[in-house]
Amino acid sequence: QVPPAGTMCGILAVLGVGDVSLAKRSRIIELSRRLRHRGPDWSGIHSFEDCYLAHQRLAIVDPTSGDQPLYNEDKTVVVTVNGEIYNHEELKAKLKHHKFQTGSDCEVIAHLYEEYGEEFVDMLDGMFSFVLLDTRDKSFIAARDAIGICPLYMGWGLDGSVWFSSEMKALSDDCERFISFPPGHLYSSKTGGLRRWYNPPWFSESIPSAPYDPLLIRESFEKAVIKRLMTDVPFGVLLSGGLDSSLVASVVSRHLAETKVARQWGNKLHTFCIGLKV
Repeated sequence: QVPPAGTMCGILAVLGVGDVSLAKRSRIIELSRRLRHRGPDWSGIHSFEDCYLAHQRLAIVDPTSGDQPLYNEDKTVVVTVNGEIYNHEELKAKLKHHKFQTGSDCEVIAHLYEEYGEEFVDMLDGMFSFVLLDTRDKSFIAARDAIGICPLYMGWGLDGSVWFSSEMKALSDDCERFISFPPGHLYSSKTGGLRRWYNPPWFSESIPSAPYDPLLIRESFEKAVIKRLMTDVPFGVLLSGGLDSSLVASVVSRHLAETKVARQWGNKLHTFCIGLKV
């Protein structure tokens, strides 16, 4: 099944701080460490003038070179991401004149921004929360996936700074107020506000209808599971005891041999369950 958000990477971004001292940088690193449990494989931070982007990485795709924050070719665009972009190969094919530095699925975000500006977000198929800084004009954007699989919180400091974090614990002590970043939305520093980027057909008053088609449901379900097998490290399925996780395990077991992981780690599917003693 989709990896739980609590076991994925952690991001922290602080933009427009009033204090650019070493003490402030140390404080941001300290706050980023509060997210360490989300990403034990790597800790990274990028600072530019009064802006900081930090990352705690759980390596899933390209564990050897996909450390974050990630950049465009000349490092004028910086991004810290929690999530997975399932269609990154398809998107890379549209960016043939761009040079990618890593094999990370998330690096495509920096290059898409260069090419399409803020409007690229609805091109992404995946679960994600990210903050992107354009050092050329010091503008920044933040976005969260369509249904909020990956967590993201937004806060405001007393000095006018804007904060983003995967968990509230990195914001609560240093922000005068904070909110849960709404799913399917984007924040732009150029407008200073949130806007919805995700506008599915069912948001319309005229709801489209179609006849019941169990084969289409099955095909859609299998495609959804298969695209989530995009990983360079071993994975498993958490069995809940219900029908849904059993169906996921069934699809995974049939397609496991086709994955990159199977070629390296073998095609045995590992499943897990949790029991409680009363």
